[in-house]
Amino acid sequence: MTYTARPLSDAVVRDADGRIIGPEMADDWAEYQAWAALGNTPAPANTLAKLKETALQALADRRWRAETGGISVNGSPVATDDRSQAKFVGACLAATLDASYSVQWKIADQGFVTLDRDQIIAIARAVRAHVQACFDREAALAEEIQAAPDEQAFSAIDIEGGWPS
Repeated sequence: MTYTARPLSDAVVRDADGRIIGPEMADDWAEYQAWAALGNTPAPANTLAKLKETALQALADRRWRAETGGISVNGSPVATDDRSQAKFVGACLAATLDASYSVQWKIADQGFVTLDRDQIIAIARAVRAHVQACFDREAALAEEIQAAPDEQAFSAIDIEGGWPS
C-alpha cells in the first residue's frame, strides 16, 4: 500500500484506489497512520503548478477530440479531422474562384453526394465555426486553469463539459 500527499491538505490519497483519506475517516486514517509509523512517507503532492500543467495538456487533448469529432450540417454528418478540414479549405477556395464549381463529396454514411458552390461554402463555414468554437472553449478553460488560486478552485474546473458538437 502506498499513499500520495495532497497539496494544501492533511489528507492523503491511497494510491491503490485513488480514495482521499483524511483524519475524519477513522478506519482508513488508522491504516494510513500505521503505515506511516513503519517509517513510510507518502509521495510528495503535486504542486498546483504541476496540476495546472497536467490539466492544460489534458485540455489540449480534449479540445482536439471535440475539434475532430465531426459535426452535422443540415442533418448530414461532416468530418472535421485535420485532413477533412484541409479538403474543405481546398474545395471552398475552388468554389470561391468558380461560381459554377461543384464536386462529388463522400459523406460518411451516405456515400457520394454532389455539392454545389453554395453548399461547399456553407459546409466549410460550419466546419470553420466549429473548429474556432473548440479553440475558444479551450482558451476560456485555459484561462480558468491558470487563474485558479488554489486546489479547491482548480478542482471545480470541468474540462469535459461545454464543448461544441
